[in-house]
Amino acid sequence: MADIKTTVEKLDGDQVELTVEIPAAEVKSEVNKAIKKLAKDVKMPGFRPGKVPRPVLISHFGIEAIHAHALEDALPGWYTAAVEQSAIKAVDKPEIDFEQIEDEDNPYSFKAKVQVMPKAKLGNYTGLEVEKEIVEVQEAEVDEEIERLQKRMAKLEPIEGRPAAEGDFVLIDFTGYVDGEPLEGGAGKDYMLELGSGQFIPGFEEQIAGMETGQSKKLKLTFPETYKPEELAGKEAEFDVAVKEIKERMLPEADDEFAAENSEFDTIAELRADVEARILKGRESSAESAFRARALDRVMVDVELKLPAPMIASRASQIEYEFIYSMEQQGASIKDYMEQTDEQKQLFMQHFYRQAEAVLRQEMVLEAIAEAEGLTVTDEDFMEEVTRAAESMGKEVDELLEKTKGEKHEQDIRDDLLRNKAAKLLAGKSVPVMKTAAEMKAVADAAAEAAAAENKAEEKEEAEV
Repeated sequence: MADIKTTVEKLDGDQVELTVEIPAAEVKSEVNKAIKKLAKDVKMPGFRPGKVPRPVLISHFGIEAIHAHALEDALPGWYTAAVEQSAIKAVDKPEIDFEQIEDEDNPYSFKAKVQVMPKAKLGNYTGLEVEKEIVEVQEAEVDEEIERLQKRMAKLEPIEGRPAAEGDFVLIDFTGYVDGEPLEGGAGKDYMLELGSGQFIPGFEEQIAGMETGQSKKLKLTFPETYKPEELAGKEAEFDVAVKEIKERMLPEADDEFAAENSEFDTIAELRADVEARILKGRESSAESAFRARALDRVMVDVELKLPAPMIASRASQIEYEFIYSMEQQGASIKDYMEQTDEQKQLFMQHFYRQAEAVLRQEMVLEAIAEAEGLTVTDEDFMEEVTRAAESMGKEVDELLEKTKGEKHEQDIRDDLLRNKAAKLLAGKSVPVMKTAAEMKAVADAAAEAAAAENKAEEKEEAEV
């Protein structure tokens, strides 16, 4: 698209008016596209489809109608280009004021009024006292991680002289029946089952516990009411089970030899130190993220910001779409969601709206802090993020970069990076008040209780309205 000229005039509230001038060459190009489109679709005696001469088309339709077709196709793209050029963030559909093209050999102008994202009016955001968790690792937690590694390296040894117990592995043959008929997909041979793993419906593994090698047994069970597929939910079933072998997991000794064979370390002491360091690093990262979130919550108490309803509605719709997509990924039935009662749908939408408003307020506040502090996102910052994402996704950097720009996600990534910088700066300007995990839990419980009470009050108010 040829270069367009856009000027921005601020109006009352959070509205702006764009004055957009389209170069004559672009106007003529769009008119020619409209003529070609009409020529392709129109059928006229004596001419093959798509071969109707321009003068004949103009004579047949009239230049005014052709200009109207050109504007109908071109105005949305011209408006989008003007928004991108002016770097405004529109939050609603524009009100476009335009006239028909008079002369395609001259520039063409139109105006567009649109509501833009509001700016948050910040209160104090420096030197605020914010709770931060004291991070520590207990020796028992290191023991648990070492035991997990031991279990991965364990060997299964056959046992004799005792019945199967929870934690054992049993080799079984089984066949299931519902209403006296074989259960589809409910049979298996030489199936290795860890008792206590919860792989089967409740009661199955519990009734195998106590059986001995070579023993057969009929299990009487009931499928849970929430079982999928639904036709089996709540149904009574019988399973013929034969235990062919019982094995016990034998853990290797957690000593220097174990560390040398199963890690990069020579001694168990070095392995334990590494495990502790990794747990500590993860917790420090989580504690820092939580600290940043609490710092932002503290700042938002004194912020003045009124979000436009269309902006909240748009984000709520996006959240709903992401929720549905997440359900699909987890194999849930979208049909169940779509067939909710009106009351259930309303409750879901209220939740989406509250979530949308909370997220938008956070984004607006962080962007206001970034502007106040003069923070920017450089091309180097952007490329570092694309490179990091490409590595985590197992893709080539150039491939992901092309996809990102092709789908016009670059600005979204830059906005996220800018807000992350602002969140980091905000945390750096806050004063951490160190508290133990137990103290932090008490703070979190109190906050959750207050939030629940506030949500309940809002729901009651919305229901009364």
